[in-house]
Amino acid sequence: MNPDPDNDLRTRFQAQRRANYESAPAFNLPAARAPSHKVSGSSIKRMWIPVCAAVLLAVGLFFSLPPTHSAPRLADALPVLLDAPSQPLFASLEQGSTSAPSDFLLPAHLIIQMP
Repeated sequence: MNPDPDNDLRTRFQAQRRANYESAPAFNLPAARAPSHKVSGSSIKRMWIPVCAAVLLAVGLFFSLPPTHSAPRLADALPVLLDAPSQPLFASLEQGSTSAPSDFLLPAHLIIQMP
């Protein structure tokens, strides 16, 4: 029976991992660690004082502003668009004309007269 090639490969990889682990430098230096911050109760209280002052200032400014005049109704503010009497569409064109005003742009052999 042939030996299992997977077992041989597995043992080689495990030996390589052990060798890499043993030769790797240690990264647990004290300077590499992040400093820990401890939040004390007094620093939290000192943080709330400016926040409360800013909120009180904003509220005071909001209520001390003079009231703005009410905006006019939208229907009164918009201009009247259709104030003129209605006129027929294309009133400037002649009534009996069978050619379009742009017929002069077409070559003469493309102009087709419709009955």
